[in-house]
Amino acid sequence: MTTAVEKTFWPQWLAGFTVSLAVLTASLANGWASPFLAKLTSDDVDTSFKITPDEGSWVASLLSLGRVFGAVAGAICQGTIGRKKTMLVGALPLTFGWVCMIFAKSVEYLYVARFCNGMGSGMIWGALSLYMGEIADPSIRGSLIFLNLNASSMGSLLGNAIGPFLGLEEYGYVAVSLAAAFIIFFSWIPESPYHYVLQGDLKRAEASLLWYKRHADAPKEIAELKEFMGNTNNDSESFRNKIKVFCKPNNAKNMAIVTMLNLFLYCGGHNVISSYSEIIVRKSDIRIAPSIVVMALGVIMVIAGGVAMVFVDKCGRRPLLIYSSFGVCASMVMLGIHFNLLAWQVDPHAIDWLPIVALVLYNFALPCGMLSMPNTLLGELFPPTLKTIASLTFTCTAAFISFCAIRAFQPVLDLVGERAIFFMIASAALCVAPFTYFLVPETKGKTLIEIQENMGRKKEDIVTRL
Repeated sequence: MTTAVEKTFWPQWLAGFTVSLAVLTASLANGWASPFLAKLTSDDVDTSFKITPDEGSWVASLLSLGRVFGAVAGAICQGTIGRKKTMLVGALPLTFGWVCMIFAKSVEYLYVARFCNGMGSGMIWGALSLYMGEIADPSIRGSLIFLNLNASSMGSLLGNAIGPFLGLEEYGYVAVSLAAAFIIFFSWIPESPYHYVLQGDLKRAEASLLWYKRHADAPKEIAELKEFMGNTNNDSESFRNKIKVFCKPNNAKNMAIVTMLNLFLYCGGHNVISSYSEIIVRKSDIRIAPSIVVMALGVIMVIAGGVAMVFVDKCGRRPLLIYSSFGVCASMVMLGIHFNLLAWQVDPHAIDWLPIVALVLYNFALPCGMLSMPNTLLGELFPPTLKTIASLTFTCTAAFISFCAIRAFQPVLDLVGERAIFFMIASAALCVAPFTYFLVPETKGKTLIEIQENMGRKKEDIVTRL
């Protein structure tokens, strides 16, 4: 029997770090929003063109709208060319978006750039968690997925760090360089063995498995994988039949779980806070330069992502989600209290520590669970034949919710003001804790086959009790 000590993980980590280049490129678009929206909407900063706050709202939200179209295109590609090639194809609109940023002369260029960035991001993220779930050993699967989610935080940090000092053109060149590096290096990484089994190509599946897991008993694992998947593949099982299976109670419940976690995530401030963080800091009357605060918050997110990457396969998914929920809720309550104190004419300099502490707590708590877990569970809860449909549904709903949340933030802020909106965000974050306790399954340390078998046994137990 192969022991854990004998296992070889470096090929899986190599694949994870290579994919993180694509994530870094995509997340530069998130980091772009805070410094450049502040520049382009300010009369005090010299830029080649200006945009209105309403145009800035569209620029911020079109990234999420593009992700919807990217999710659809990615789902189509996944079923035909596999996860790996889908991510490579997704790098093309992502790169085109940054090229548009390089030549931007008006807000219309930004609209196209952000939409294309979102489309490429949707294709990459739709395939990424499934790919990682399929190539990773159970003992490091959560850590590998969190690695790429942490790369997303690093991309946002990089954007916030260099954004104040670069123009649109220079920023675009940095992003294009990272995208090119991803395309070159990832082209040499094999496709997931799951994809080859689904296609009936067992020879390539065995070669792929041995590349990722040098210690594996390839014939045995491929036989188990084939038995687990059954004799169905993308050609013999119709899309209509897959939809019927996808709508069965167990799969529908799992889809509802990851969708609701996304709803709580985006209503809990994700993307909204990052896109408007510099503007929020300016309105808080903090004496420290807003750009410095935003960069420090980015560092906090990267540290938090690293901590979560270490503990996700030790503590489990559920505890991290619950602790993350409490942290995000507390941070938004503190921010709401700060703006209420300002409205009551309290000296801003006496309480300028409060929003800093709140934003630090928010940027530490969010990556530890709420930000990371929906993508992790997406790669774990669904059988192989339904992963593409699950990915499409997940990415489309996430992008739509994100688009609505970002687009609605400014109008809702204008309607209720800073005194109320952060308490609304805190309420959404708090809902994650009871939802996780009662409904979210624990998948720590289980293979994808074991997860499906456990859910099947639970279903049989329920039927027996009835």
